[in-house]
Amino acid sequence: MISLKHTYKKKIFLGIDLGTTYSLAATVTKKGVILLSDQEGRCLLPSVVHYNKNSISVGWDALKNVTKDPINTICSVKRLLGRSIEFIKKEFPILPYLIERKSDGGVLLYTNLGPVTPIDVSSEILKFLKDRTITLFNEKIDASIITVPAYFNNLQKEATKKAAFLAQINLIRLLNEPTAAAIAYGLEMQKKGIVLVYDLGGGTFDVSILKLNKGIFEVLATSGDSNLGGDDFDHALAKYIYQKSNLLNKCNDFFQSVLLKIARETKLKLTKYNVVKVHFFDWMGDITRDEFNLIIMHLIKKTLLICANLLTEVNLSIDKISEVIMVGGSTRVPLVYEKVSNFFKKTLLNSINPDEVVAIGAAIQVDMLKNNLTKYKTLLLDVIPLSLGIEVMGGFVEKIILRNSSIPISKTKEFTTYKDNQTSIVIHILQGESELVKNCISLSRFVFKKIKPKKAGLVRILVTFEINTDGLIKIKVLEKNSNQGKFIQIDNSSMLKKVNVSKIVSTSLKNAEKDYYYRVKEEKKMESKQVLMILEEAIKEDKELISKEELFNINNQKKKLEESINQDDLFLIKINLKKLEELSKKFFSLRLKNTIQTSLSKNLLKDNI
Repeated sequence: MISLKHTYKKKIFLGIDLGTTYSLAATVTKKGVILLSDQEGRCLLPSVVHYNKNSISVGWDALKNVTKDPINTICSVKRLLGRSIEFIKKEFPILPYLIERKSDGGVLLYTNLGPVTPIDVSSEILKFLKDRTITLFNEKIDASIITVPAYFNNLQKEATKKAAFLAQINLIRLLNEPTAAAIAYGLEMQKKGIVLVYDLGGGTFDVSILKLNKGIFEVLATSGDSNLGGDDFDHALAKYIYQKSNLLNKCNDFFQSVLLKIARETKLKLTKYNVVKVHFFDWMGDITRDEFNLIIMHLIKKTLLICANLLTEVNLSIDKISEVIMVGGSTRVPLVYEKVSNFFKKTLLNSINPDEVVAIGAAIQVDMLKNNLTKYKTLLLDVIPLSLGIEVMGGFVEKIILRNSSIPISKTKEFTTYKDNQTSIVIHILQGESELVKNCISLSRFVFKKIKPKKAGLVRILVTFEINTDGLIKIKVLEKNSNQGKFIQIDNSSMLKKVNVSKIVSTSLKNAEKDYYYRVKEEKKMESKQVLMILEEAIKEDKELISKEELFNINNQKKKLEESINQDDLFLIKINLKKLEELSKKFFSLRLKNTIQTSLSKNLLKDNI
């Protein structure tokens, strides 16, 4: 390792790329951005942690134990951050680790050194990078930025922050990986126009569309899949080798680990060669690049479909894109480059090492935020990848902040009570694109109490969502009349759900029209039922105000409306509700007149006493 102890006399600001396969760190010096390497000159650190009975090893040393001790060697932990055991069982059914559900909904990985969480494992990787930096510069780290996939949800972002806290890293913000890459390219080349960042890493896929103009980075939209990456290429190839080798009688942890290791090595060789010889236990054979391409084609098509949907969402044609930046180690796969280039009809930008570009951008950004001497200054305008809202009557979501809104942001919406004399209201915070609560991510739920009892609709409840630059959420609930309020920051540790963010978005987009129609129909049914309930109470109290014929007509129309509700016919509900309102108009007018006269009579009586 090259020592900079005597040549570097400034505060250290660190950009950290906490990756699925590899992690690394970078900082800005007077000579520019440098990547922090070990004694062997390797800046990449395998994101692997091995737990021995008395010690912990990280990185290259830990990697040696992947096949020797798979149960105690944790790889690709980024994929487990913020996930529930239900999600892990479904998506990664053959992991070699001993996994148990925690009481708060998270997971524990049992190792020789005791139980650890994915947050603990991530913190060990961050500690290692921190120690590497301190050894190199003989100085403490003043501030850091850690990059995360643009499509990390709130649970995953919060888990990343907790890992930084455990590693005792002074984290000033999280930065989306595609945005970091664009910063690296934009500052280096002073790009202007619309730039698309295609980021295919070891465990995640992100696509972001940014507008670059004279140091202003505006993220127009982002999409992706937090469960799609190079690891999936490895698993698909491992499955193919397993079938081709015909060694179907072996499936223990050691066997699986060796198989996956061979698949990774074969994938890397196939980026350079058309044919690779594979020796797996008693089987020897060839794997060709054409075979590999067929195996992974559906995964690449999945990334391009996400790109196409995002372009449609923001109404942007391919010819308006100035540059496509390639980020992530998996973009080295020749078929990925070929298909992405064909899709966007242009030569792709990959002059900066795709494994290093994110850390470089993070280092530049943290340096700028801390006001150090940097050649260029930028303004970064990021977006939130998923809409946020609360549950309303009928199991629907009322969105408060929409997907792809610029952050930081604060928005308020007004709500009211549904029933008379209601003294509490459940505030259910949701993240997602569907109109239906059941298809969204539940972030938090609490009861707002001590509301003054009033008629339904008269209480005013203000709900404010605030999102900071890390995309983390704070909620404030205020009763307008009494100024009574409640403030919360979402605690994700107890709300881990089995979710796949990309599926939520794609499903909601596919079913948007159907969900919207369902919501309109259900809301009209609720409105009709409320009208029927109010009318029923009014007739009990004041039916003498109208003739028997008028009362008969109203009751008859009530029955028709009730029948149309039972038939679930929106058109009939709307027309029968309209007719009932017309028939009841005179009755409610007489009730109001009667109430006013009664009130005046009482006041006159008081005056005469």
